[in-house]
Formats: sequence, structure tokens, C-alpha cells
Amino acid sequence: MTIVVPHCGDTASFESSLVSVLQHRPDACEVVVPHAGNYDDPFELADEVKFIDAGTENVTQQVGEAASVAKGRFVHVVGDGHIVEQDWADRALLEFEHHDAGIVVPVVRAHGCDEIVNAGWKRSSRSACEMVAAGNNSITSGKDARAEGGFLTTSFWRRDLLRSLTGSLRGNGRSRQSSEEIVETSMVYCLLAQQAGWRCVVSRDCTVRLGDDDSSMGDYAYDVDTNHRRLQAIADHFGSGGWGKSFARLLATTLSYGMGSAIRRATAPLAQNSISKSIRNDSVLRSDEQTESIRIPVTSNESYRRAA
Repeated sequence: MTIVVPHCGDTASFESSLVSVLQHRPDACEVVVPHAGNYDDPFELADEVKFIDAGTENVTQQVGEAASVAKGRFVHVVGDGHIVEQDWADRALLEFEHHDAGIVVPVVRAHGCDEIVNAGWKRSSRSACEMVAAGNNSITSGKDARAEGGFLTTSFWRRDLLRSLTGSLRGNGRSRQSSEEIVETSMVYCLLAQQAGWRCVVSRDCTVRLGDDDSSMGDYAYDVDTNHRRLQAIADHFGSGGWGKSFARLLATTLSYGMGSAIRRATAPLAQNSISKSIRNDSVLRSDEQTESIRIPVTSNESYRRAA
């Protein structure tokens, strides 16, 4: 596995995440830190960490650069301000035993308590991007354990799938990326993966916590509220939308998120053309195209045939 800890400009927040990763680092993994060329490794960690000058503070581009050089078959991103715990990654990696599991989502909890911030996201009648299990203390099987995707700043990916998704959302190449844009990218990546036959799985025993700093990454409910028009346009790109559904969405969203978010979501068709031009899906790896190495034990020197 390759663990990617992007440095996105907030050094204190980044270092808290990196320290937690190194403290609980699993066996047989590498740690990659992409940065904008402005981090000089003050703790001299070059023997333990691979530093990459990505030339940008854009999270998506940094993760893409790290995935392109990753040695692990699986890539896990730990964004600024997220803290990991003992054995957190081992529990998540078990979910990849299913051949069509392309994305694994941890349970992101608040600092200092068990309250769940999110266990990924899903589309619902109330929201284009509803936080799964938000506000609960535990996740039971059934609806609470189902997510359509995770957020790029905490999720686990098959490396080759993540590589194929890099660059699939055009126009998101600013040198510094807002948390709203991270949510957009996360939705596009996960829905493209779903379209290509991959599943997203929630690992209920894998916990990642928000730190006690001021990092904006991780608590994305506000970003969904303020950017609901574009997020709904993204959801509609992979489903069905149009003005005919706007009134029902207005009512459902008002009850849960308030009038402002409801109006933004109901007017999603205004952003549909822009979103459709921005999404590219011609290079996404399909789940039936992945290559797997199959090890067959040899007990003699006689010739044998590999079959799958």
C-alpha cells in the first residue's frame, strides 16, 4: 500500500497528519508526500518518506502525481488535519478482497468523541451529496453502511483505478484547491468508477479522526450546502435531472437543509452544460479490465499451465 499525505499549505495541520501516519505505519507500505516545492523536510524524514515536488498546492493534482509513482497496489490519502489510529489501514484493506471493490471509505469521526462526521456520501432525495451516518456514533448494517463514494482526502483506492481517473474533471486545475472543489472531484471520481463497474465499500472498523486544528478538509457539509447547484448538476450528469424534478427537490431539500441550499439544488440545470463539458470518462479503468497477479505454488519441476 502507498499512503499519500499531501501538503496543501497548512504546515501544522499537515505535520499532525504525517506524524500520526508514521506513528501507526503498517508493514509493507510506503509514505509519499507531494508538496508545492515549499516544504524542506525540517525533521529529516527522507529515509522514511518519499517527498515529491508537485509544483502546486492543488490536492487533486498532488494526489495524481503521487499515484503516478506509487508502488503499492492500493493508495490511501490522508489529507491535512486527519489523524489515523493503530491498525486503521489493515481493516480497510480487507474490503479489497472483493474483486469489484474499487474504493474503500473509512469512518471519519470528530475530534475527541465518537460522533461520525461522514462514512462517505450518497445521493438521496434530500441532497445531491448526503453525508453517510453523519451525527451517529455507530454504523449498523443496511442503509447506514451504504455509500456511493468517499472523499479524496480520506479514501482508499485501487492504484490503477485512481491513476485512470486523474484529470477526468477539467477546469479544476487551480494552484490551490478549495474544499468545495475537493467535494466536486470526489463525486466525479466515484461516480465515474461506479459507471465503470466498481463498488464503493464502507469499512466500519476503520476510523480516521479530524484533528483539533482549523483545517477545512474533512467536514464537508457546509461545502455541499453552498455548492449544491454544481453538485446536483454532477449527480444529474450520471443520472437524470432537468427542470421537471426541481420542484420536488426544492421541497425535500428545504426540510433538511434550508431554503438557500434548496434553491441552489433546484436550479442545477443552470450548471448542467458547464459540468457536462468538464467531465471526461474515456480513460477510466473498468472493473473487468484490471490485471491481477495470480501466484500458483509449484511443488515439482514438471511443466504446468496457469489458468484463471
